[in-house]
Amino acid sequence: MLPTTTYTMVKIKIEEELQQAARERRAREAASPRPRTIDFASLGRRIRVQLRGGPSADRPAAAGA
Repeated sequence: MLPTTTYTMVKIKIEEELQQAARERRAREAASPRPRTIDFASLGRRIRVQLRGGPSADRPAAAGA
């Protein structure tokens, strides 16, 4: 085989391996352990505030605030 052909083939193989390593790294990051729990107390509080209108900048503050 010609040296230039061998060089080109090796260069392509290295590029393929780098792309595969990047795919594997992204897959590991996507599957990494992270907290998957939902804090229902704060979620419920946020939903109630949004449904009731919540504090707004155009309304005057409450008397005790």
